[in-house]
Amino acid sequence: MYRLIATDVDGTLLDKDSKLTEYNKKALLECKKRGIGIILATGKTMDSILHLIKELGLALPQITLNGSVTIGPDLKIIDSVKIDPTYYLDIIRFIRSGGYPPVIALDNGKLYLDSHHSDLKHLDIIGEKFIKVDSIETEYFAQNTVDIYIPMKESDPLDGALRKKYSDKLQFMRSGPYFFDILNIRATKGNALLSVIDKLGIKREEVAVFGDSPNDLSMFAMAGLKVAVNNSYPEILEMADIITDDNHNSGLGKAIYKYILKDR
Repeated sequence: MYRLIATDVDGTLLDKDSKLTEYNKKALLECKKRGIGIILATGKTMDSILHLIKELGLALPQITLNGSVTIGPDLKIIDSVKIDPTYYLDIIRFIRSGGYPPVIALDNGKLYLDSHHSDLKHLDIIGEKFIKVDSIETEYFAQNTVDIYIPMKESDPLDGALRKKYSDKLQFMRSGPYFFDILNIRATKGNALLSVIDKLGIKREEVAVFGDSPNDLSMFAMAGLKVAVNNSYPEILEMADIITDDNHNSGLGKAIYKYILKDR
């Protein structure tokens, strides 16, 4: 019996237009009615998932910014894992040398930038908002940043250069064609989820996880049931126990009814 569902948001819970389908909503509300907890585990900020928390009436801790910040039912920070300030300025300047303006996320869930790039439209599409400042190269930002985002394709040489230069110091997470994040090496969705279920007294085998991207692999590694939507990255599909329909066809809801609620 599964006591908890943890699901990625974009590409998994939401459809290709970043909307919650009625079928997925119905399935999750039925889970709640039957006493199954729901946790969103996303690369997004708290502000951009507030509407989902309210719409679904979620009352458990929620995992944001790729596991670097966990928020409680009162929307206050339960836990955060910041980037080591020792590396902050060096990596910001290295990113700039590659032709990109970095976007930083603080533990308060706010996104900051000091210059724009046309590919930041991909964050706009999923509902993220920015705060423009004169410079992100300050001690305050160095001390409080949990995530550095770059709107960069996997084929860009900067991807490999960053991994080569900082692989033993920082973690690199890709969750979409233009979604590349840099985090503390300890910040993962899986680590955050383990911390939450430990406090809730829930066993790993009682957790069902839904995902589509490499940043969901850490959750798959600790779950009792691993469900991939059909539009997932190959490594997610390979690791999954079950492959359901794609996100635009309510694959999450279909799998919940069939494998968790056991309703045909």
